[in-house]
Amino acid sequence: MTLVSWNLHYGVNPDGGVDLEQIARSIEEENPSIVTLQEISRGWVLGGGTDMATWLAQRLDMRMAYAPAADRQFGNVVLTNLPTTNITTIDLPYGAGPQERSAISVDIALPGGPLRVTSAHLQNKDHIPTRLDQIETLLTAQTDVPVLIIAGDFNAQPGSPEINEMTDAGLVSAQDASGDPTALTDPSINPVQRIDWVFGRGVTFTKTEVRSDALSSDHLPLVVTFNLP
Repeated sequence: MTLVSWNLHYGVNPDGGVDLEQIARSIEEENPSIVTLQEISRGWVLGGGTDMATWLAQRLDMRMAYAPAADRQFGNVVLTNLPTTNITTIDLPYGAGPQERSAISVDIALPGGPLRVTSAHLQNKDHIPTRLDQIETLLTAQTDVPVLIIAGDFNAQPGSPEINEMTDAGLVSAQDASGDPTALTDPSINPVQRIDWVFGRGVTFTKTEVRSDALSSDHLPLVVTFNLP
């Protein structure tokens, strides 16, 4: 199965333009069954006033689950063409702020059992304690889930306390397990840091790529292929 995870910067590319069709083409080129998105605008003027969540779901012919974050018009999304059951919004601690944060979890019904997929976006200011509190809340919500993927913008780099917290909890980083650990994701042009992650438990990552040619956002997307147990 293939998953694409991407912080879409409310649809605005590095030149200040908005091209949702190009975003959709970049995603569909990977033929994913699951897409996790962050910074999705549902009417923000900065993003052209478009409901990106509904537009992308219809354009890609996928089911959509959305959780608001900063306000009712901005948040996180999971798209999938697979049958879903439970959908849960996880409110993350506000901490040092300055923005409300959340995650959206979707249980995907598969023949071998459910797969939990979560799209998350952690605080972007330099305040590690807030992100650690957010990760604790995120992990607590997944305690009894044997097969899961948590993907998104963690605003934390390799070796940081935040990423160590994830791996110490038994989650595997897709990029470290099956890709190039030196590939960076932010900003999309001349990237200098790796802050976008896909973690898994109960799955086997077989290939992970940072799409360096997908320049529709200020982040580059991760494309992950994985096997289920």
